[in-house]
Amino acid sequence: MISALKNIFIFSLCLFIIAISSPTIFAQAKDQDVQGVASMGVARIVETKGKNILDGSILSTSPGGAVLSDTPYDSQVLGVVSRDAAMIINTNGSGTGIPVISVGTVYVLVSSQEGPIKKGDYITTSTMPGIGVKAVKSGYVLGIALEDYDNADSKKTGKIAADFSLSYFNSKPTFVGSLSDIMKLALFPTKDGPTPIFKYVVAGIVVIASFVLGFMSFGRTAAKGVEALGRNPAAGKIIHLGIIFNVAIVVVIVFAGLTVSFLILRL
Repeated sequence: MISALKNIFIFSLCLFIIAISSPTIFAQAKDQDVQGVASMGVARIVETKGKNILDGSILSTSPGGAVLSDTPYDSQVLGVVSRDAAMIINTNGSGTGIPVISVGTVYVLVSSQEGPIKKGDYITTSTMPGIGVKAVKSGYVLGIALEDYDNADSKKTGKIAADFSLSYFNSKPTFVGSLSDIMKLALFPTKDGPTPIFKYVVAGIVVIASFVLGFMSFGRTAAKGVEALGRNPAAGKIIHLGIIFNVAIVVVIVFAGLTVSFLILRL
């Protein structure tokens, strides 16, 4: 009995010590280099011709496969290399690819080329292959920084945690966006293709415009036809043929609008 109580006391004392020391342990882990911490995301294997690609490098799609991103505000970003991802899925059955995270929390290589990065800043691609920088103007961004990064030497790189999600960033949030921003968002596709919302909006505008144009033309023609028929009843047959001809034109206009809308949705 005494021995059992002694064991319970020792076990309770150990739990108490662990509870007291846990904040210190977690604080030390937080201060450690983030390169040793696993990314909280699901990675998939992608093929690339590049060699010795570092963890945290940003990859973009290209005709020849995945490559290191070297275009600022690149809309073709594929993801971030993460060999220590929480889960890695290989769907191509090849053992020559590298794991890439496209959505989720990931550690990405960054530089202070565009200034110090603060928690909450948007990160985008740069002219440095595979390296992210702070987004300072409108364009496509990788996601939001979850940590600070600052280095006086802009050529050096570090690794910080980021919430990765490719999207378009407007540097002027007080305004809905300039015409150039709207055109870039609409016309420049991401790796998943053109924006579906934009296609539906344009298709809807084309359909509405064709119906409005068609019925406006029909209304004017019908009014003139009735007026002409009242003035000259003897020419009724010719006037009726004219109205029928204009109705056919209206049908053609509406059909053309529907066809154009269908083609837009198929893009």
